[in-house]
Amino acid sequence: MGKLPKGEITTYTDFGKVQGGMRTSYAYHTGQEAYDLYMGARYLQDMLFYDQGKVDIVFQPEDLRDNNRKYAGLVACKEGVDHLTYYEVGSSAFGVIEALEYLNKEYNLLNIKNINFIGVDNSDWMNYVAVNCHSNYKVEVYEDAKNATHIECDFFFAKGISLMYAYQDEESMCNMLKKSRLAVFDYTFAKGERIVDHVGTGLGVTYLDFNKCNELLNVDGKILINKPYIIKKYNQGMNRVTYDCIYGDKDVVDNYLSELQKTTGESLDNYGDPKFIRQEEFEYY
Repeated sequence: MGKLPKGEITTYTDFGKVQGGMRTSYAYHTGQEAYDLYMGARYLQDMLFYDQGKVDIVFQPEDLRDNNRKYAGLVACKEGVDHLTYYEVGSSAFGVIEALEYLNKEYNLLNIKNINFIGVDNSDWMNYVAVNCHSNYKVEVYEDAKNATHIECDFFFAKGISLMYAYQDEESMCNMLKKSRLAVFDYTFAKGERIVDHVGTGLGVTYLDFNKCNELLNVDGKILINKPYIIKKYNQGMNRVTYDCIYGDKDVVDNYLSELQKTTGESLDNYGDPKFIRQEEFEYY
């Protein structure tokens, strides 16, 4: 395998040309600026693809599956509610709005403009785009999850890496989850005490203690469902484990599972099955 790299991590983008075997760099960026320029372009392109109905070429193979889950979750929460509140940690440019509008053309079960969209992202650029590309929607953004501890929502969604950036202790993350009627997320837990580490972007992450989270989330009327997460690139070793998680009020969780199975065929028996993801770009266990 060769030697593993050591030392500090620098995230970079390098834009240029290759001519006659010679490389010329026109622009070289590092850190947050590199992230914003590269990922920002990706998210904007996906927003365009959803708007145009070209969902087979959005960047992440599992993206449509995740957005189907978001749609089903909001439908599950809407009964008896005048204005739904959707909350996402790692909201980026809030491309979920274009995705929901795309799905609503088929299902027509939601009024997307009547949803309160609240997001957390640590990028000024992403938050600026999220607000200014969606001026016809109700959008509220925060740079730090610590500034959004007052948020109560109907439906919460996150990808695990965003949660590991945002929360460094079990109480903070679990308090947020308990303020959601329904939460759908994946997460890599530590099997023992929390683990502090760094990922490829150079940013610090925390793997929270599964047993402690499980204890904190054990609240009357709420349930937590964990299903193994199957994407191979997620690190699952002796000291950590990755789950697809569903948490919330039992009746809302039941509604969510019913709606998801009705619209996509995904159920607890096949939750996370590769057939719900574009398979050609992924490796599985």
